[in-house]
Amino acid sequence: MKMLHLSVILLTLSGVLAHSDWGVNYPNNPICAVRGFSVSIPCSYYYPTSKPNIQVTQKLWCSMNSNTDKCQNPPYVYNSASITTSDFEYAGDDKSDCTLLIHNVQFSYSGEYRFRFITDVSGGMWTGEPGATLQVADLKVSLIRLSGIGTLKQGDSLNLTCDVNCTQSSSQFVWSKNNERLNTSGPVLHFPAVTVRDSGSYTCTWKTNRASGSKAISLLVEGGWGVNYTTPICAVRGFSVSIPCSYSYPQHNYQVTQKLWCSMNSNTDKCQNPPYVYNSASITTSDFEYAGDDKSNCTLLIHNVQFSYSGTYRFRFITNVSGGMWTGEPGQILQVSDLKVSLIRLSGNGTLKQGDSLNLTCDVNCTQSSSQFVWSKNNERLNTSGPVLHFPAVTVRDSGNYTCTWKTNRASGSKMISLLVEGDNPENPDHWSVWMIVVVTGGLIIIILAIAAVIYHRRSVHIEQQKEDDSDIYANAQQKEDDSDIYANAQQKEDDSDIYANV
Repeated sequence: MKMLHLSVILLTLSGVLAHSDWGVNYPNNPICAVRGFSVSIPCSYYYPTSKPNIQVTQKLWCSMNSNTDKCQNPPYVYNSASITTSDFEYAGDDKSDCTLLIHNVQFSYSGEYRFRFITDVSGGMWTGEPGATLQVADLKVSLIRLSGIGTLKQGDSLNLTCDVNCTQSSSQFVWSKNNERLNTSGPVLHFPAVTVRDSGSYTCTWKTNRASGSKAISLLVEGGWGVNYTTPICAVRGFSVSIPCSYSYPQHNYQVTQKLWCSMNSNTDKCQNPPYVYNSASITTSDFEYAGDDKSNCTLLIHNVQFSYSGTYRFRFITNVSGGMWTGEPGQILQVSDLKVSLIRLSGNGTLKQGDSLNLTCDVNCTQSSSQFVWSKNNERLNTSGPVLHFPAVTVRDSGNYTCTWKTNRASGSKMISLLVEGDNPENPDHWSVWMIVVVTGGLIIIILAIAAVIYHRRSVHIEQQKEDDSDIYANAQQKEDDSDIYANAQQKEDDSDIYANV
């Protein structure tokens, strides 16, 4: 019974894995491609596998636009038997994959494509019918005005739309500006109120799992005269700060000929006359550096900031047209402060000792909501963030140089404070050297005592052995003496016997 079940299972699996007929599979739906780009036409084929030695000898693709003979005779867009270079590339194999790649797609490539394969057995050939359908369209990117007429101006509303006029449900649209990808997805890019900053080259990339294409459109927004500043900026004395700034003018064919920055601490003439902290017409070296351009960016960098640099700054630019100049008012406010790092005792007094509690605090006395505080010890960053570094119970190991670094997106600064906690530090080399001397000395004494004990033991054993040897020698000597006496007595008796005999 078990053998019967096994036979049924094997027959079932054999039916799944083996083919007994011929065929070609294409996608059920038409494939959409964008003119000028590439497309992949997926395809698979099969043939009887009851004969394991069957080999595919020739693979053919034909377009039904030019081939009316069911792909049985030329012309072919691809023929594995001939080496030709064209827009049609075979990306399959000799087993089951018959995928076709078409490059630089043209409108004339639209239509039905069929795959035919020939094997090494008599009559072993097949053409897949009805075939795969390819649709070719242009990718269109359009600007649709929602408000405003004529030249695009600041405040106008518009949409950029991306469209491919063929059936494809799984399309994906990706937008980018000046080759930088945007977060917006979908066929429509909406601008409720454009600004000069929206000017640029916009690209829509259309994608499916088989094809892709992209097209660009330029957006040119004309603005009036203006300079844009930000909220008050905080800077730390002795460090650098960036003052972001942008400017605009009516026509893009204007040329900016001069750029000026002035401090209202010393300039009361609306920046129209000197003194200037920066003047593009003169080459001077100072703490004020222009980091903008001649188009729209007027960012100012200030190095080695001092308290005297606090105040309002204005940007002025002059163009090549008569009367084409502008000063941005009211200006940009800069606040300068010291970075203060303080030690606040929470317990203990006098010299810091182990167990004392304290806080290290970092403070910048000016308005800046987006501040970030970073702490480090002996130039190694700590995991703690925030303006307060808390020590619930200090130890000698907490001694060191602590640095607070204050950061914003426009400025930064740092300051250091030293922490010295009294007590024995087990990590102190001197501490370890004393203990090392004690340990080594103790070890040497133990070794010497052990050696002395061994020597003493050996000598004691030697003396005992010597005594035993001496006893043995004495006993032997006594034995010899006794033997001598016995011998002498015997000899005497013998002599007496001789004398008695003679008598």
